[in-house]
Amino acid sequence: MEAAAPGQAQTVLGAVDAAELGITLAHDHLLFDGSFMYVDPADRGDQHLADEEITLANRGWVAYHWTSNRHNINLDSEEIAVAELGRFLAAGGRTIVDPTNLGLGRDPLPVARIAEATGAHVILGAGYYLGGTHPDDMDERSVDDLAAEIVADVRHGIGDTGIRAGVIGEIGCTWPWLPNEQKSLRAAVAAQVETGAPLMVHSGRDPMSPVEIAGIVDEEGGDLDRLTICHIDRTCTDRAWLADLAATGCYLEYDLFGNESSWYPPNPAVDMPSDAERMDVVLWHFEQGLAEQVLLSHDIATKHRLHAYGGLGYDHLVTNVLPRLLARGLSEADVRTLVVDNPARLFAFTEGR
Repeated sequence: MEAAAPGQAQTVLGAVDAAELGITLAHDHLLFDGSFMYVDPADRGDQHLADEEITLANRGWVAYHWTSNRHNINLDSEEIAVAELGRFLAAGGRTIVDPTNLGLGRDPLPVARIAEATGAHVILGAGYYLGGTHPDDMDERSVDDLAAEIVADVRHGIGDTGIRAGVIGEIGCTWPWLPNEQKSLRAAVAAQVETGAPLMVHSGRDPMSPVEIAGIVDEEGGDLDRLTICHIDRTCTDRAWLADLAATGCYLEYDLFGNESSWYPPNPAVDMPSDAERMDVVLWHFEQGLAEQVLLSHDIATKHRLHAYGGLGYDHLVTNVLPRLLARGLSEADVRTLVVDNPARLFAFTEGR
């Protein structure tokens, strides 16, 4: 299989014309190791729930305290992934961008098997996630060394699998930043410049984090028009701030659709918005002429959000959210902008160095 040429997207099964991506989930995970997220239940009386498998009896507790159940924080079944992804395809979806990279349990071979079994286009990630998941030798590694590793994943394949990454990300950033996370981002930008691949960054949970990320990408000569800032819906919804961030040229990714609980265990200081509130912000982007910088997804990375465990699944955006956006005034062409045109533009490779 050849590496993606300009205008093509790079999937785990090979390069395809970006026009073939169709309805695209910009950020979801098929297989995922979320052990880094685990925290013991705050109430010691709930400790027994930490190791229970999800059932009807405990599913409500798990959904509310989703980082405190070890079973929940790992997506570890190819069979379930095939079935869940099949529902997305049956609803009209075509492509899933899976930015599972180093630190999140990336394993390209089973992901490729899932793509083969379903016929979905799957785009897999490269680079490093949050500092807490970095390897022990990260302090000693240079920006050039990290960049070369990412370039190899994109151009030649991950390890000896021959399966190429199609997005650099999701590059992990906490707040305040760790030095190795900044180094990782600089390496990711260097790899973006060399390969022409899109860049996706997991921002820290503070409104200043995306601003600093965009600043470093610009400083390092990266393409801000090819940068996605993840998780905007849990970072800041202030309209003036959103306008300023959009002015950099980057994509703003609202990727937590289907996460309807206001309680956000990773950062209790933040009240998670509802899908209705997310849709309000999406509509505002159209009013401001910023719709071409918006991406949508669910960031499913836990079992409780899958149909198999009582969740809304990868098809939620297509089945439930898009019809509501149409009912609230968007046209079919507007919806296509969000889930077809914007991803096709972003995930198509450009000419590298």
